[in-house]
Amino acid sequence: MIPAICNVDAMPEKYKKDNHSWEQNKNAAILGRKACDLFWDCYVPVSERDNELFSPLVFKTGHANLPPHYFQICGADPLRDEALIYERVLREEEGFKTKVDVYPGLPHGFWSVFPTIESSKKFIEESVKGVQWLLEQKA
Repeated sequence: MIPAICNVDAMPEKYKKDNHSWEQNKNAAILGRKACDLFWDCYVPVSERDNELFSPLVFKTGHANLPPHYFQICGADPLRDEALIYERVLREEEGFKTKVDVYPGLPHGFWSVFPTIESSKKFIEESVKGVQWLLEQKA
């Protein structure tokens, strides 16, 4: 759900052309760029932001032997594109099974702030179906 996959400063050059959400959603509701920067500044020193523990997209050993992945990605989220890029890497470059649900126009964590809107109900239903899908996958 709404994963933080790679700090914008650690994004590999070959994926930067697809990473627009950091700028496009810098003023997004709930989680904008200033809030993202605040979280990074509180938890990760600038010198460590390319560390694979904080940016799993850049695992030095690659992504071999990972299980299938399910992604729920919000369209109006600064983290959107890094999640989409990571999903594509796992699916296309590594050959893993993935499942993706995208919520266009909705901000990071919208279902917890607006639990009664239809999109939030859909998010919860798809969360359950996504976990079910994960459990049904064969290793």
